[in-house]
Amino acid sequence: MVTINEILDPIDVGTFFKEYWKKKHLVIRRNKFKNLFNFKLLDTYLNKYPHVRSLQILDYDDKDTRWCLDKHKKLKQPMLSKQEVYELWRKGKSFVIPFADYEHKPLVDICFELERYFSHGQCNIYASPKAGSKSFPPHKDGTENFLFHTEGRVKWTLYKDFDNKEILEEITLEAGDLLYIPIGMWHKVDAPGARMLISIHFANKKDQALDKFNISSLSENNRNKWYNWLPDVPKQKKKRPVRLMNKARWSKPYFNKKI
Repeated sequence: MVTINEILDPIDVGTFFKEYWKKKHLVIRRNKFKNLFNFKLLDTYLNKYPHVRSLQILDYDDKDTRWCLDKHKKLKQPMLSKQEVYELWRKGKSFVIPFADYEHKPLVDICFELERYFSHGQCNIYASPKAGSKSFPPHKDGTENFLFHTEGRVKWTLYKDFDNKEILEEITLEAGDLLYIPIGMWHKVDAPGARMLISIHFANKKDQALDKFNISSLSENNRNKWYNWLPDVPKQKKKRPVRLMNKARWSKPYFNKKI
């Protein structure tokens, strides 16, 4: 099971909550969680379409409209065929996979650990196939966001307030990097190429404060566990390899044919 120390390494946990939590962003370069999700896993996920949950496609109609699989009827949007979804991806549209917690075990492990310090969380995967793929316009979130970069490069622009006139910092992050954004910080993302990042975000626990900090135990978490469904197959004993005679020996002239 992953620990918060491993997630924040090399930042000390106490330092994180005292200096960054709810205050300012944090960048951790070359974080060890590079393989939380990748394009190969995304390929498997999208090939299950339409039997997937909550898939979203940004700017699907070239009018900045977000297409939502679960809400397309309510939003009076067409039901896209698998071929149409594929063509939109090849065209350069960014995809969002909400509720991706159980798409890969390491994602669930992170949720379990961080939910000891925060309320119930959620994992969203954001993927773009090429440079220029559109993302969301500048916005803020009502959650504490931990953003794990797993593929490609992403340019982040962080703003001081809602008018987006004063830039706090512009950061380019690569696969393996982790970015923490506190609740309410305005930001936007630009993709200079194919990229993937995972947002694992949490609301704060009620009345959570440094002077009276509540850390839950794993047993208090009512989230569904990840079970190992693999059968217990006994290991077979390795058979000793049969040693064959060196063929070169039989090529030697052991018998003198001269009379």
